Amino acid sequence: MSRTGFAILMASIVVLILGGMWIAWRARSRRDSGVQGFGSAPTGEVVAVFPRASDVSTTPVGSPFERVAIPGLRYKGFAEVTVRRDGVSIAVTGEPAVNLSAAQLSGTSTAGGRIGKIVERDGLSLLQWRAHEAPEHTEGSEARVLESSFRFTTSPEQQAFADAIAHILQTEQSHTTQEDA
Repeated sequence: MSRTGFAILMASIVVLILGGMWIAWRARSRRDSGVQGFGSAPTGEVVAVFPRASDVSTTPVGSPFERVAIPGLRYKGFAEVTVRRDGVSIAVTGEPAVNLSAAQLSGTSTAGGRIGKIVERDGLSLLQWRAHEAPEHTEGSEARVLESSFRFTTSPEQQAFADAIAHILQTEQSHTTQEDA
């Protein structure tokens, strides 16, 4: 095969691969376009601020290698994570901020890997939360449980994040219990 023929073959393969990636990303964005539930920015008392957490990915719970493509959390990058008494704001550099109310949060966990990053055991912090699907995308507007993963600079920072989320979940639970009484 001549050099020209080889170059044309390689260029064709690259175009096919990039075209396939583009088609797959558009399909994923369409699939996740119904995710709702991002409200206004929380305004409660600041519990903790993490100005330079590495946002790794957002995935469905139980599917660590299936990225969710929702506005504000599509791409990995550095994020400012602000935990307030009434919710969490995640502002990834170059993306619109994602605001989650305390009622949407369901807990934290740790992991050693997610799509986009593999680290030491329990090196990633996971924020588990519920996002509602738009009625036209699902039969009953069910909540979809997702987890956003973050890589913090130090272990104490990672622990402070888990403690801050536990604090607002405890506050939310006691508030809900008082309303039910």
